[in-house]
Amino acid sequence: MPTSNRRTNLPPPRFRSTATDLALIAITSLAALSTATAQTTPRGSDDERPRVTVASGEGIQLTLGGYLQVDGRWVGGSASRAPDGLLLRRARLVFDAARDDGWHVRLQPDFGQGRVLVQDAFVGWMGRATTVRLGRFRPAFGTERMQSSSTLLFPERSQVNALMPSRSFGGQLLHSRRGFRVAIGGFRTPIGTDVPTVDTDGDVRAVGGTGHDLLLHSGWRAQRGARYVDLQGSVLAGREQGSPETPALTRLLSVSQLPLVVFRDDGSASGTSFADGNRGRASVGGAAGTARWMTGAEVAHQWQMIRLGERRENFQASAVSLRAALVMGGTRAATQEVTPGGRLGALEFGVRAGLLQVRFDERVRLLVGGAPRAVQTAGVAASWIPTTTTRLSAGIDVTHPNLSRRTEHAAVVRWQQAF
Repeated sequence: MPTSNRRTNLPPPRFRSTATDLALIAITSLAALSTATAQTTPRGSDDERPRVTVASGEGIQLTLGGYLQVDGRWVGGSASRAPDGLLLRRARLVFDAARDDGWHVRLQPDFGQGRVLVQDAFVGWMGRATTVRLGRFRPAFGTERMQSSSTLLFPERSQVNALMPSRSFGGQLLHSRRGFRVAIGGFRTPIGTDVPTVDTDGDVRAVGGTGHDLLLHSGWRAQRGARYVDLQGSVLAGREQGSPETPALTRLLSVSQLPLVVFRDDGSASGTSFADGNRGRASVGGAAGTARWMTGAEVAHQWQMIRLGERRENFQASAVSLRAALVMGGTRAATQEVTPGGRLGALEFGVRAGLLQVRFDERVRLLVGGAPRAVQTAGVAASWIPTTTTRLSAGIDVTHPNLSRRTEHAAVVRWQQAF
């Protein structure tokens, strides 16, 4: 997730736009048509929404899915504040075309936040135990990162998500057998955009550099009845080459998706830091639970070689997150999807805590003045889930960076509707 600090102070755009209006009309119309005439189809482990069949014939099946997320956001105490108010956080349509022999294509545009961004665009093949993908998609990395955003209790993922990779262009092979899974892949530097807006999946203000990463992922899931355990470990490592014009540096965001740790970048070759060499990420984590309870823990580490003038420095960041949740009036699946058990719907309550720490030679002024070396976070959230496709959530997170008198309070109320 590289970026230039020169974009840090740009004001986010207004939350209302023509693209947003058109997206709302299109998604609402398609949702009404699809739910009235279609048949539900199975979901994959990394799907973002339920799916419905809209056409089938001659060995090809076309499916359509999507969901809306509308936020009421309030952020106080942060150095770079986004405006309070309503935000169309996500407005996604997902088109899938699958052949009987396993070949499939996916396109997932996102109309949220007043712009159009293609989240997924890939071609793949799925066998009995093997899946191959080529295009733009989310690498198999992290437990909470791989959880569909439509099943999240908290409106935003925890602080450890700051060290996770975004969707990238590349290829991946995933093989699963008897609960074990192994994935290998290769990815290029993510392509970013200059649109200064709240992130939907990774840092959308990323500045493209010239780099590549190789992926190695392994995991294990065991399930007996409603009880399950899911463990994973991943490494994504490679090289990145930046320049004074495109520094290609990792920017770390707070839980509310605002800049937290930002590198110096004054626009001059002598005073600008930029990526220059090895970089990588590693994570170990897991989740365990029953039909009612869930607990999860994850540790992530990131490293990147940076040049400042004639000096090269290895910048490192580590993060840990702990979370727990309870469902009342419904049941939880291993995918974290909650199914209400009655007409009144289900309730879900959760707590979490996290820690982020950066390490480098502090004699080298890599970061902007006042950038923290350690960050503590904590939060609580609650959701009402009247149906499997509707969720109303409210959460608050407190982020406290050292070296700063500002404690960030982020409160979000979210309505989510899927089809």
